Amino acid sequence: MPLQVATEEIFAFIQAFSQSNQQELISTSFQVETNIQSFYLHGQLDSRNPLSSFDDKTVIVTGAGFGIGRGIAEYFAKCGAKVAIFDLDEFTAKETEEIITKAGGIAKSYKTDVASYDNVTQNVALVRKDLGLVDILVNNAGIRYVRKVLEIPNEEWNRTIGVNLTGMFYMVKTVAPMMIEKGRGKIVNIASISGLLGQNGRAAYGASKGGIIQLTRSLAVELGPEINVNAVAPGFVPGTGMMKEIDKDSRSSSWMVANTPVKRPGTPEDIAKAVAFLASEDASFIAGVTLPVDGGFSASKYLVEGKF
Repeated sequence: MPLQVATEEIFAFIQAFSQSNQQELISTSFQVETNIQSFYLHGQLDSRNPLSSFDDKTVIVTGAGFGIGRGIAEYFAKCGAKVAIFDLDEFTAKETEEIITKAGGIAKSYKTDVASYDNVTQNVALVRKDLGLVDILVNNAGIRYVRKVLEIPNEEWNRTIGVNLTGMFYMVKTVAPMMIEKGRGKIVNIASISGLLGQNGRAAYGASKGGIIQLTRSLAVELGPEINVNAVAPGFVPGTGMMKEIDKDSRSSSWMVANTPVKRPGTPEDIAKAVAFLASEDASFIAGVTLPVDGGFSASKYLVEGKF
């Protein structure tokens, strides 16, 4: 039943009330309540239904060519959003686009190096032209090397910070004015539990992710109330390319699961659901928060030496 009909019935209810016609008031009230319940049951007015809460929203997901980023892009598309896929790998970005469009969603891919400000501004302008003003930005693009701090080449350090942290800054600097123009927006940054814990061989990566956590706080303070900014810190999510050394070592993978309270690894959809929540109106009073989505790993005992 269309929304207009429900609106007309509510108006009739008010008229009945003003005329003090008790019988008509009771009858109309019952009918309005019945139809509103019907709307909720069918998800037509239910803002709590995540599969309908992003209809016609334009979402940019960086690093969406594979892994967690692809999972996030697919989830938003399933929820009705128009998704812009940013990735340095043009082939995998196009793959994500095809997965979404074949499933009936709306998506367009853009080859993007987030560490290049010129490339970012150019592609964000294309998104505005192709899909409209951006409602939601998910900063997921990242790279990760495992190396002892005294063995890190300067170029590797600079590239890690450049992609993971500076790239996020470039994206926010370019997209936030569009959200302010629109009067609202949501930004969700993908951090990591490596930004919360000290770990062997993760100096560059951990520093970049710790920087993301602090940048998230600062952005929340500066960009509110028009823009909500939060972060998600994923834990062990195998098969995403970010934990190759653990994926290859069954003992390390088993250790991770054994030390995770929920006793299983994470999935891209686990992360996507948390991101979608923070990007929804249900999270409108949450700002500057980093939410660990790690099965409880960071709340439990953990081993810094040698394993993770």
